[in-house]
Order: sequence, then C-alpha cells, then structure tokens
Amino acid sequence: MITISLDKKLDEKVFCDFHEFSIAGVDFGEKIKQDHPNITKDNYLTYIDNFYKENSLEMQNSLIKINKILLEKQDLFFDAVENLFKKDFRDIKASGFLSIFDCNPRYLEEKSFQMFYKRNDMDKLEVVFHELLHFIFFDYCDSFLKEETRGLGKNRGTLWELSEIFNVIVLNLPQFREILQGEECLFYSDLKEKLKTANSLWLDSRGDIKNFITSYLKKLG
Repeated sequence: MITISLDKKLDEKVFCDFHEFSIAGVDFGEKIKQDHPNITKDNYLTYIDNFYKENSLEMQNSLIKINKILLEKQDLFFDAVENLFKKDFRDIKASGFLSIFDCNPRYLEEKSFQMFYKRNDMDKLEVVFHELLHFIFFDYCDSFLKEETRGLGKNRGTLWELSEIFNVIVLNLPQFREILQGEECLFYSDLKEKLKTANSLWLDSRGDIKNFITSYLKKLG
C-alpha cells in the first residue's frame, strides 16, 4: 500500500537540485520563486525549517486528506494498470512525500516522489499515480525491453521524454480518467509535437505497450 508522509530533509535536497534547473520548457527555479520569493541559496535551510513550523497544521491536514483518498483509489489504479500491462504491480515499493515546492520530482533509484501540498486532493492524487506510472514504465522497460532501451537515460533524453508522453496517453485512457476525474495534461511544452507522433503510434499499436515503445524508439530515438 502506498502512503504519503512528510520529509523536510527531502525538501532541502529538492531546493538545491531545482532552484537553478530547467528542462523541456519548464523552469523549476522560477516555479519555486513564485511560491517562495524570499528563499535563497544562503537562507534555504532556515527558511524551510521555519516554513514547516509555521504551516504545520495546514500540511498535516493536507497529508490526512491525500492519504484518505489514496486509500480509496489505489486499488482501482492498480487494477487498471494490471489490465493494461498484463502484470500486477501492487507490490511496488514506493514512497511519496508532500512538499512545500511545486516541483513534484521523482527519484527512480529510491522509487520516491513528491507532490506540492497546496494542490487540491484530486491534483495530488494525479501526481501520485503519474509518478507510480513512471516507476512501472521503467520497470517494464528493464524487464521486457532491456536491449531496446540499453544506454538510454531515464532522467533526460529520448526514453525520459517517452516516459512523460506515455503517462499523458495512458492516464487519458477512459479507465484512468474515471479514477482521476479529469484530463492528464502534458507538463513539458517542448514535447507537444512528439506527443502527436506518439498518439498515432499508440493507435497503431492498439494498446500493445511493447510494440508502442519499440515503435517510438525506432521513429524518434
């Protein structure tokens, strides 16, 4: 079962990793500044510590709400994933954390991820399932497409781009939209044209994930 918790130290790491980082049309440093205009490289430790203390009640309430809705919805998500991948991923070991930053990163090695605590409940749920789908996608590639994906980076480049595009396609399938009650939008604007190509390849593959990934890598890799 996936649960969400708090980790102040992780927020300290995320600030260091993202305050000057941008990729595929998204400036994460700017996103941090929008919500925290007074945070700097010099004061971030004190700033984050004070923010946690001053906003403790709001963050705890956000934590309770997301864990409640996640408990209600995650079985539906894993059912839909199993039907699509023909494999049960319920035993995936993943950890989620609320964050004071709207960066929502995932760390593949630890299978951990964050979501912005001020998002509404369904938006936070979307982040949870979005990140879990990343872990599932890469596990699938490691298990069934090892040769095809050998040497491809998981944090930038063609395979990373495909992982983001894949999430948009899959989470907009009817069975997933019913769970999330909304549209999955492409976060990285620079990938719009590649998403159009991928949508055509998905239709051609008729939902065969291995065929889709292989076709995409051959065409755009």
